Amino acid sequence: MKIWQMTRVFNGFEVLKFSNPDDRKVFSDNFIGLPMKENWASIKVETYSKGKESDSPDGLLLAPIFSEKAVNLLKVFLKEDQVEILPISKYGGKKYFAINVINVLDGIDGEHSEVSRSRHGIILGYDRFAFKRDIVSGQDMFKVLNHETKRVISSKVFVSDRFRDKVIESDLQGFDFIEVWNSESTADQVEYSEISNSDKLYTFDEASKIAEDQNKTFVSGKWAIRFDEGKEFQIGQLQEDGSYNWVNPIYYPPIFIGMKWEESK
Repeated sequence: MKIWQMTRVFNGFEVLKFSNPDDRKVFSDNFIGLPMKENWASIKVETYSKGKESDSPDGLLLAPIFSEKAVNLLKVFLKEDQVEILPISKYGGKKYFAINVINVLDGIDGEHSEVSRSRHGIILGYDRFAFKRDIVSGQDMFKVLNHETKRVISSKVFVSDRFRDKVIESDLQGFDFIEVWNSESTADQVEYSEISNSDKLYTFDEASKIAEDQNKTFVSGKWAIRFDEGKEFQIGQLQEDGSYNWVNPIYYPPIFIGMKWEESK
C-alpha cells in the first residue's frame, strides 16, 4: 500500500485567478479540515495565463480544484462525510469545484517519520512521512494531524493508490502525485520525494535568494529553480531524458513554499 501527496502539473496548463481579489481570503482562511459548505457562496474565476485545459488547475492557492469531469469520474472517492464539493464558476461557462477535505486523520507514525524542527523544538515540516497502517488503510483522500501538536497540516492532501490509479486510468489532465509512503518498504528505504540525501537543505525563500545572488540552481524532487542571464526567475521540470524543461513563470506554484531544496551539483 502506498500513500501519495496530490499535487498539480504547472508547465503548459492554464492557470486561474480570482475574478474578485477579495476572494483570496476565503481560500487562505479556510480549507483547514473543517466544514464550510453552509457558508459557501460560489466563487468566480477567470484565466490568468493561457495553456492546456486542466482537470486540476493551479492558481487558487493550495485548495484542490477539480473540473466537472474530474468530479464526475472521481465521485466514488468524494464521500459526503469526508469531502465537500464547492462550486466555482469560470467566465465562459466552464464549471470547476473547490475540494474541501474534511477527512482528517491522526495517522502519522511519529516514531518513524523524520521532521525538521526550530531551535525551540517545534516541528517545522516533515522530511519523511510514515503512517499508521491501521488508520490510513482504506482511506482514499485525507489530511492529517501533526503528530505532536494535533493541528491539521492543511497544505497537504493525501490519496490512496486507488485514487491515483483512477485519475491515470481516466486520463484526467493536470494531476500529479508524489509518493510519500510505501507500507511494504522499510523506513530507511522510503524517501519523501521532495527530500534528497544532501546534508544542506534550504527553504524556498533561502534557495531563491542564493540562486539569484550566486547564480546557482536548486532542485527538489522533479523540480528545479534558477535565474537566467537576464535575472528572470525560471522553473524547470525534470524530463524523462534527464534534462529540465525551463519556463519563465508568471508566478510560482504555492506548493514550492513547503518544499526543501538542495543545490544542484
